Amino acid sequence: MPVACKRCYWCAKHVGTLNLLGNVGLLIIKLLGGIFGHSEALIADAVHSLSDVVVSVMFIIGLKVSSAPPDDDHHWGHGHVEFIISIVIGLLLSCAAITIVVVALTSILAGQPQNPGILAVWAAFIAIITCELIYRQGICVGQQMNSPAMIAVAKEKRSDVLSSVAALTGAFGARIGFDFLDPIAAIVVAFMIGRFGIETLFSGVRGITDQSLEAEPMLSKVKELILKEQGVKDVSRLRARQIGQKRWIDIEAKFDPQMKVCDVKEVIDNAKKKVMGNFEEVADIVIISHASAPELE
Repeated sequence: MPVACKRCYWCAKHVGTLNLLGNVGLLIIKLLGGIFGHSEALIADAVHSLSDVVVSVMFIIGLKVSSAPPDDDHHWGHGHVEFIISIVIGLLLSCAAITIVVVALTSILAGQPQNPGILAVWAAFIAIITCELIYRQGICVGQQMNSPAMIAVAKEKRSDVLSSVAALTGAFGARIGFDFLDPIAAIVVAFMIGRFGIETLFSGVRGITDQSLEAEPMLSKVKELILKEQGVKDVSRLRARQIGQKRWIDIEAKFDPQMKVCDVKEVIDNAKKKVMGNFEEVADIVIISHASAPELE
């Protein structure tokens, strides 16, 4: 489990467990605050946290599966599991958003708004702080490990912060006489959840369908390293794919036609060692050699 700092190893190792425990705590706080504080917005936010608990369990299982080494049936490892997790997260959040909107609209049309109590306000306030702390821990580990699933889960927690802010606004507004604000806040929460759900869904689809990575700055640096090798005249093709936390790179390089085969092989081996040593996120690099066209005098 590569991390940029050894002091961060504990966080990286326990990120799944911390996320699960945090989501269970948030579910309890929001649900109790919403029920006993009579806040539809907070109950809607609790539905969001319930989906987060399911996601956290999948996240822990998915990380174990995706970190398994390549085998005879999966030559590039099991990293696509992380993209599958992202897709499921997106689907669950989208369904939760639709449910919340239906319940809130039913309340508005029935003309039965509730008057949230102070418990709902305090529950929403505690949820905001808790979500932000979980987000900061998760995004730090996710970025260091270049994990699509970790980053998706962490960003989802940032959407929790915004939804809890909406719930707090609705509960507080209803307490000062604007009863309609609580169900409206629930709808706002639902749109936030739905928007993130759709973004996460498409992100997972792009990953699992091997979206091109050619525009990434890292690949430009890889190309520069290859071109610095003795005898390399040009890089005619560079392709990369991401599978989970790792990237696989294919390069077609043109070499000096006067070079011996053994010398070309030595240059390729040295180039691969340099790339793998400089970029931890690269799982493997394949360099195919071609003789460049002879220069005309």
